[in-house]
Amino acid sequence: MLWWTLLKLKSKDPSTRMEAARKLGESGKPQAVKPLVAALKDENEGVRRAAAEVLWRIGDARAVEPLVVALKDEDHGVRWIAADALGVIGDARAVAALIAGLKDEREGVREVAAKALGKIKDPRAVELLAAALKDGHYTVALGAADALERIGDPRAVEALVAGLKLDSPLLQVRAAEALGLIRDARAVEPLVAALKDENEGVRRAAAEVLWRIGDARAVEPLVVALKDE
Repeated sequence: MLWWTLLKLKSKDPSTRMEAARKLGESGKPQAVKPLVAALKDENEGVRRAAAEVLWRIGDARAVEPLVVALKDEDHGVRWIAADALGVIGDARAVAALIAGLKDEREGVREVAAKALGKIKDPRAVELLAAALKDGHYTVALGAADALERIGDPRAVEALVAGLKLDSPLLQVRAAEALGLIRDARAVEPLVAALKDENEGVRRAAAEVLWRIGDARAVEPLVVALKDE
């Protein structure tokens, strides 16, 4: 019964409140959103995490503004889940807060904020996502590359070209793939150079992206690449 679950959400026991929040999520009822939003302000971080996670599952747009506020929660777990939830809901009202999340002190929050921005596909995030490619934490840079690929904005080309020279083959490949989606002629020469990268995965990605762009300057280098081991 929904009323009984709502009553449990006001229990003095944090574990009971957490269980109640999860039960509300399982109900899938629209009436669950308002009490879950209220639970985002619970004194216990575990309850706040549970509420944010359930709101992520429900995906109701009414939760956007409260989840934006939760991006400033003192608990990094709440911030992480809130960023993820906002990406799932996909509301442009969250963009400014998620951009700010790219500077969070915790790398996990920065990574999820980047991915969420990619899901929303708002071009306002491009410049800071491009800067995040240089984040000292690998997963954050990878999240930024994924987001830039989803957004497909030409303003990211220079940063992605620089990404072709990073010391991580996976990041190089993701940068190449993002360039393939944007299909900007500025990427042709750097991609031609990547055909000689020591990593075969990077060389393959460069060849595929050059095929997508379809620029005649790539013909001779690709002919040479036919002899690649």
